[in-house]
Amino acid sequence: MKNSMQITLKNQALIKIEATVKKTNDTFVKVYDLQDGTSPLFLEIKHKQINTVLELTKVSPFVLLYFDDDLKFTGAAYSLNGSDSSFGVGTLYKKILLLNYPISFVLEDVLNLTFIS
Repeated sequence: MKNSMQITLKNQALIKIEATVKKTNDTFVKVYDLQDGTSPLFLEIKHKQINTVLELTKVSPFVLLYFDDDLKFTGAAYSLNGSDSSFGVGTLYKKILLLNYPISFVLEDVLNLTFIS
């Protein structure tokens, strides 16, 4: 399902996106199986374990934006693996937005994410 979202930057600029939202209870997530091409993907991890492994093979080039439970920006990672070799990251965060890389804003300027109803 696609949802409208907006990223708020420190200068109060808003970046609107349409992202596919996927919820999972898995601790090992094959992101490629959840993607819709290069469209933005918002993952909501529902399990109670501390870590989640995101298997990112064939998911490139993307940037992963991590958000806390209040959707405040906490950090980012890149999936720029240009080869067919396996690639993954582990994360503590349960709300993750994947955007096709390159992006049109500076990651350090991100404040939060909001769902638009």
